[in-house]
Amino acid sequence: MPAMEKIPEHFPIEFATNWEMLVQQKISKVREFVMVDRVKGKEKSYNQLGPVEMERVTTRAGDTRITDTPTGKRWLRPYPHDKADLFDEWDSEFLGEIVLPTSEIVENHGMAYGRAVDRIIIDAALGTAYTGETGVTPTVLPSSQEIAVNYVESGSPANSGLTVAKLRQAKYLFDDSDVDDEDLKVIAISAKQLQDLLRATEVTSNDYNTVKALVEGKVDTFMGFKFKRVSKAFFPYNAGSDVRTIVAWARSGMKLSDSGKQVHMDVRVDKSHALQIRTVAAIGATRTEEKKVVAIHCDESPA
Repeated sequence: MPAMEKIPEHFPIEFATNWEMLVQQKISKVREFVMVDRVKGKEKSYNQLGPVEMERVTTRAGDTRITDTPTGKRWLRPYPHDKADLFDEWDSEFLGEIVLPTSEIVENHGMAYGRAVDRIIIDAALGTAYTGETGVTPTVLPSSQEIAVNYVESGSPANSGLTVAKLRQAKYLFDDSDVDDEDLKVIAISAKQLQDLLRATEVTSNDYNTVKALVEGKVDTFMGFKFKRVSKAFFPYNAGSDVRTIVAWARSGMKLSDSGKQVHMDVRVDKSHALQIRTVAAIGATRTEEKKVVAIHCDESPA
């Protein structure tokens, strides 16, 4: 006897009642590697002293030689950021058995906050800092603190991704400027630069095993740098040349002001009693000194 042909038309479809997060960077990965100083006003200036040198005394009871000590100011300005979602007053009713994703929205906002912190730190490292008595003098990262996309230690220049040679040059720039050895050096990279390192060392370098462990997450330090992989979207990218610019810094070279995130959950009577979830934070960052930051240009052209 044949099975009833119409029965499959009545098979039910089951729908999940909860919500799942899609892939994303969920936390701030570099916040712990900068100096954090909460700015309670609209801006804060930091007083800086430049290096001086002592001179040999060659005259008995001679006049005291007075020379000025160079000084400077660096400014840090936080700016408000937010993310808000609005639920209609009938959403919870019409979703039926599916729960209204209020807690998931709060969690998602928290992830956005973490990414915002990383993006602001990286933007400040590579962007314009403000100096001078009133904080209106723009100061850019000089070309002497950049490693060209075609940098090689010897031979003809050729575009490349992140290479061990570029890491050595970055370390040299910090050391040549006398950045303290005890000052933690961090390098923020994307997944592509990790892949570059593995390819570059696979056949010819004794560093291969260390880099492989770095890629696999077994170690996070190589050549004196603490490696942190963050979203590639945080780094400047030139679509015309396929060059992405990543950045290394000494911990004392970056300063962050962060109010911390605050979550507001309110019924909006002006929006027909809709439920609003809004997460806010005041965040700002600045480069404290150009010699403590190095930009590394990496080719991402298809192999």
